[in-house]
Amino acid sequence: EYGEAAPDAIVEEPQNMDLEHPTEARICMNFETIAALTNQWKSCFCFRKIMTVKTVNTFIQKEDYDIPVRVYLPEGEGPHKVLVFYHGGGWSMNSLDVYDFVPRYFAKYGNVLVVTPEYRLAPEHKFPKGLEDCYDTLVWACEHAREYGGSPGSISAGVNFAAAVSLMARDRKGPRIHKQFLIFPAVVLGIGYRTKSEQRYGNGDYFLKINSEEYGYSYYLENPEDTQNPYVSPLLSEDLSNLPPAFFTSAECDPLLDQALMYAAKLQDQGNQVEYKIYKGMVHA
Repeated sequence: EYGEAAPDAIVEEPQNMDLEHPTEARICMNFETIAALTNQWKSCFCFRKIMTVKTVNTFIQKEDYDIPVRVYLPEGEGPHKVLVFYHGGGWSMNSLDVYDFVPRYFAKYGNVLVVTPEYRLAPEHKFPKGLEDCYDTLVWACEHAREYGGSPGSISAGVNFAAAVSLMARDRKGPRIHKQFLIFPAVVLGIGYRTKSEQRYGNGDYFLKINSEEYGYSYYLENPEDTQNPYVSPLLSEDLSNLPPAFFTSAECDPLLDQALMYAAKLQDQGNQVEYKIYKGMVHA
């Protein structure tokens, strides 16, 4: 059975991206979201404390794009464990500033060094550009963690891109990831995966509007066949062995809940360590 949203859950209206004018739409939505989130966070006991977290802005130089990166510094000399954090937004929305409160919280209360990239967004930059930016950030964090008081042997990857980056690191024999944190993850974009949780919560009444019976990801993917790529749909990967331990955070009233549960079960079936936390009565994000 699927429950109802808790009385104190904040259920926002679905965000609709203007794909014909993406830059203008993002500017408007980002300012609106930052204002709303700041108003909510100001009433929390932790607000003043997380705002004391020091940050450093830098760039990862690539041939075609310099990736803006923000490093959040925990207190103390370290060496600190390192979290590479990828903000959410359906591959097309949000920014470092929109999600700024989250890595601040991790740095303050988790005492971890957080590295988060301003990866490229669709539809201007389709798969795999944004994902490659995220992987390059993982490699950069491994190479430069010591400069900021971090331990390169303790790197974890967080949020939706973390699943794909974990597969890429294994396949490319890249940095060894300590743990992958999958927070409200979308792990399959293929047509025909409209799960029961998506049917129950995916019509826009619980913030996220989604219909997996339709090819609705053309803004992110060049071709419909890309939905079968394991770096797009990790759930469809035939080989999920030898991956980092996975910790899932899900909301009960989230259309993506069943996707995450299926991915967790498949990871566990193929010999990976899995932990799972579902927040009752909460909605996506």
